[in-house]
Amino acid sequence: MNPENKLSQTRIQLSSGGFSIEELELLFSTMPAEVSFIDKDDIVRFFNNKTNRFFSRPMAALGKDMRFCHPKRVLPTVEQLLKDFKEGKQNRALFWRSDQNGCFISIEYFALRNDKGEYMGTLEIVQDITELKKLEGNRDELIYP
Repeated sequence: MNPENKLSQTRIQLSSGGFSIEELELLFSTMPAEVSFIDKDDIVRFFNNKTNRFFSRPMAALGKDMRFCHPKRVLPTVEQLLKDFKEGKQNRALFWRSDQNGCFISIEYFALRNDKGEYMGTLEIVQDITELKKLEGNRDELIYP
């Protein structure tokens, strides 16, 4: 059997269902957000593979300290955020900004904790919410963008 074929048939079983590796890759690459995960030791362990990213994530960042992935001007804020997550003072942080292309970007961090409440890492989600900010009223009918 071709090793690539075997890999695409491997299933990752979670508590509420499972995915093949191919399905999981498609899920993360289709998601309308940039997703990054750093472990409890601040090591970059994952980011989804998006073509048009707001924040570049070179493959070389994987397995490295997250401090190498952030500009020096924001590093004190990120370090304080991680300290607060690790000490259990906070579980979520939200930032936003406009970029040079007129996009309004949401940058959200979540502390990941196990069943015992122990800090296991941080999830970062970055997304363009420009269109979401314009929504009003209700829309219950199927309309394709």
